[in-house]
Amino acid sequence: MLRVGIAGAGFMGEVHAEAYKRISGAEIFAIAETNEDKRTGFVQKFKPRKAFSTVEEMVQDKEIDLVDICLPTPLHSNAAISALEQNKHVLLEKPIALTVAEALQIKEAAQKSEGKFMVAHVLRFWPEYELIKSLLSGDKIGKIREIYAARFNELPLWSEGTWLMNEELSGGLAIDLMIHDIDFLVWNFGRVTDVMATAIKNEQDFSLQAIAAVKFEGGETANIEGAYLNPSGRGLTTEFKAYGERGLLELYPNMNDLKVTMAKAQEEHFKIPSGDGYYNEIAYFVTCVSEDKTPDIITVDEAIESLKVALAIRESVAQRKWLAL
Repeated sequence: MLRVGIAGAGFMGEVHAEAYKRISGAEIFAIAETNEDKRTGFVQKFKPRKAFSTVEEMVQDKEIDLVDICLPTPLHSNAAISALEQNKHVLLEKPIALTVAEALQIKEAAQKSEGKFMVAHVLRFWPEYELIKSLLSGDKIGKIREIYAARFNELPLWSEGTWLMNEELSGGLAIDLMIHDIDFLVWNFGRVTDVMATAIKNEQDFSLQAIAAVKFEGGETANIEGAYLNPSGRGLTTEFKAYGERGLLELYPNMNDLKVTMAKAQEEHFKIPSGDGYYNEIAYFVTCVSEDKTPDIITVDEAIESLKVALAIRESVAQRKWLAL
């Protein structure tokens, strides 16, 4: 039985905790949370054996096997490195870090550690995106000409102290929201060579909407759009289209429909398998740890590549020009 220490008792910490409750090979053993009210609430809800006020304290506990980091992005680097230096297995919420320098430090710590390490890029584990990948790699619609991926959400006012609204802390729209689709496309098409992006900002210079044109090493192109424009209560909405030489693939997850349209308007609808991406990614990592396997659905180098693309989008918005990676 793996003893899990969760770092962060916010929204994502609770999402991960709910997944661990369903996994027979893992136990929610500890919580680390600086906010006393949140820490107390987590203890009452999930009944961990131990509670700590800091991650640094928790990773010193020799009884803990796995540290699951669900902290604000600026805290990722120190928390991950501290846990890896104690040879803990580490699951780190996306993005890997705010800067490439920090990400490379985490990579180095992971290489030296006896623990397994994985960045939780969850789209790779949602059934609808697994289905898309199988159709694209299976040449269902032929060579890809263009991808359109969109992700719209409400303003992230739910974060404690609204830290997500501070681009210096969250990385902004590209690093917090658009990176989901960036990473999924990196998984499918590999390295990005060029980026051009534009954004709409509010009076506080916070990006409310951005769209990026992206070119991949294999010649594929994509337009990735992200926005915090949905009205309160609407939640997250997404869209995905892949234009191939022989057909069009369309995914509207909120409508639970994946459709492929071929020549002469011939349509084929695919049933999206049931499943929870958060549970799937955590169960996968627990299995890797239990069976002493290196996680390979998402590698640290791919997580760094996705971060580089997101950072390039931010820089392209600032410079208003194409950037080569």
